[in-house]
Amino acid sequence: MSRTAAIVILAVLSAGCTRYQSRGQGPFGGPKKEPPPPYGSGAPSSSPKPVGGQSPLGMVSADPAPPPPPDERSLIPPRAAGSAVGPVPAPKQPTLDPAAKNLAELKSLVATSRAAWNNVSTYELQLTRREINPRGQLNSEVVLVQYRREPMSVFTRNIGGSGKGRETVYNPGAHEDKLYVMLGEGDSRLMRAGIIAPPVSPDDSRVKEKARYSVREAGFGRWITGLSTAVANVEAGRIPADVLTFDGEVKRDECSYPLVGVTHRFHPGDDPLIAGGGTRHYFFDMRPGSPSFGLPVLLIAFDAAGKEVEYYLTEKVKNPAHLTDANFNPARLGK
Repeated sequence: MSRTAAIVILAVLSAGCTRYQSRGQGPFGGPKKEPPPPYGSGAPSSSPKPVGGQSPLGMVSADPAPPPPPDERSLIPPRAAGSAVGPVPAPKQPTLDPAAKNLAELKSLVATSRAAWNNVSTYELQLTRREINPRGQLNSEVVLVQYRREPMSVFTRNIGGSGKGRETVYNPGAHEDKLYVMLGEGDSRLMRAGIIAPPVSPDDSRVKEKARYSVREAGFGRWITGLSTAVANVEAGRIPADVLTFDGEVKRDECSYPLVGVTHRFHPGDDPLIAGGGTRHYFFDMRPGSPSFGLPVLLIAFDAAGKEVEYYLTEKVKNPAHLTDANFNPARLGK
């Protein structure tokens, strides 16, 4: 009987243990087995499990850590693919074609020259002059020139070359439209040098046959106006663009400093004094502060055969020269 009761008690205890195992509970419950994937631990979990020894209130700490704050550079829009590293180059300025660039430089030069000439009241200078006169003869002389713009007046004295010693006064505002002359060496076969001749008109044949230009055209204004007119004609399309060329800085033996050159080409009939065509070269002094700033201090002209027909070199410029009526009085001749 005791044996039978012991077997019954053992059977009851074994059944109880089995129930605990099937529920995964009780003091003898083992770890719950996971079903095979995709239903087991391999499947993603919708909520994290608490860390061992941690209360369910601390499960939030099991969430993934928040991303670090973005780097400041990430606030800058990303560089476009293929863009160069470094500063963005400035946009290229449009370039003028050669003809437009040449015209722009010519216009700037003549504008500066006109402004410089407009500021001249009086000047004194030394002029080296070589020219073929209307008789086809070469005149070569060095002349002291005194010039007043308003009222227009001129005094000259030949200090070298042909006609040495000759003096002239032209002051139409005070002494009519007459040229007063004291003869120089070789001026006359009938009168010796130093004789004051009777006053004559600048249009007198004896005057015109010895001078390429009239005394009425004395001064820088003739050259500046002529070149300005040619530039305006190029701009208006009245003459071909290649008639005028801006040469830029040019070194000439006559000057210790660079000059700014312009070449003017003439076709036959364009210039009455170069009837068959030719070339005139203008050279400007563009040194700021120079007494001849903006003025053409050297002019050279050649005919179609390349023969020199004009040469005018200006040196020793005094501007202004503070000249008065006394400087342009015929009474000063020979004194």
